[in-house]
Amino acid sequence: MPNVPRCSRNRSANLPVLAASVTVLLLAACQDQEKATIKEVVRPVVTMVVADAERMRTDVYPGRAKATREVNIGFEVPGKLLERSVDVGDTVKEGDILGTLEPDRYDADVKRFEGEKAALDATLTNAVTELKRREYLLKKGHVAQARVDNQIMIVRAAKAKIRAVQAVIDRANVDLSYTVLKAPFAGTISNVFVESFQNVLAKQPVVRLLDTSRIEMEVAVPEGLIGLASYVTDITVRFPSLPGIDIPAQIKEVGNEASATTRTYPVTILLDQPDGAEIRPGMAGQVTARVDLPSDLAERGIEVPAGAVFSPEKSTPDQVFVWIVDEQGTTVSRRAITVAGLSDRGLRVTGLKPGERIVIAGVSYLAEGQKVRISQN
Repeated sequence: MPNVPRCSRNRSANLPVLAASVTVLLLAACQDQEKATIKEVVRPVVTMVVADAERMRTDVYPGRAKATREVNIGFEVPGKLLERSVDVGDTVKEGDILGTLEPDRYDADVKRFEGEKAALDATLTNAVTELKRREYLLKKGHVAQARVDNQIMIVRAAKAKIRAVQAVIDRANVDLSYTVLKAPFAGTISNVFVESFQNVLAKQPVVRLLDTSRIEMEVAVPEGLIGLASYVTDITVRFPSLPGIDIPAQIKEVGNEASATTRTYPVTILLDQPDGAEIRPGMAGQVTARVDLPSDLAERGIEVPAGAVFSPEKSTPDQVFVWIVDEQGTTVSRRAITVAGLSDRGLRVTGLKPGERIVIAGVSYLAEGQKVRISQN
């Protein structure tokens, strides 16, 4: 048997060890590279500046004017339109006649039911007379009590029938009154839907009436600014079609639900017609607002979206935090805050200062010192 050199045998025995060592080193290098890659991830984040009064003052909110009251008006009963008394552009006062239906059928109903009531009235008169006669005979002992009781029931039944017919007459008179269409409020006719001598159905629109004495506009306010609505002191509206006119306005209502796509809240403002000009429904306008924040706002609690607040430990849900974005907007750091209460659109928290930028979406995907990129959406 030939002699095998000792060094060859040792090299063959060490090959598995070398292979395993190389594998371990490669895996470690891959893990290190993967960790380095993770650390370099820059996450886009949606942020807001809390109590950003300056942005509220400088932002412009577009909207479109509409009448405070807009209604399609029709008859409550069907019939043939005898006359439409107004046209597009006409101005009407409350109670003015807008149109009339042929009243013949409704007038006939009233007269028919009134005739039935007259017959019942006569029947009741006879029944009451007979009741008096029987009561007299009862006193004389000529009739039994049962005959008197029976006549009392007849009188009561006659009175009940009269009440029922009277209710029908009242209903018929109401229907007759519905053949005259009146303006429920002062305004302008913006559209007409039927012409004279057409047959119309009950509640079918005949005209459209707008109350333009005051104007409404709905604007979309970003989620990050809606918490400042209660601190708005002045609102100004400008219409390009009315150059040089600044129109003051006031908030009428603030929506409590944000748009799922734009994350904005609807805010309705109310403004009066300016002197020497007229705002017409459909005009496009631009709204600006001024905000005066109280000096103790931070102590009262600054309103933030509920999605900005998180609790990393399920065992201690009372410990809540927000992510603060640094001034350069490149990294985030965790800060403990206190929930002071609920608001209509989020939470009131303490521990923040006006002007600080926080993350308001995707907070569970961030880590201390995480590099971020502020999304413009």
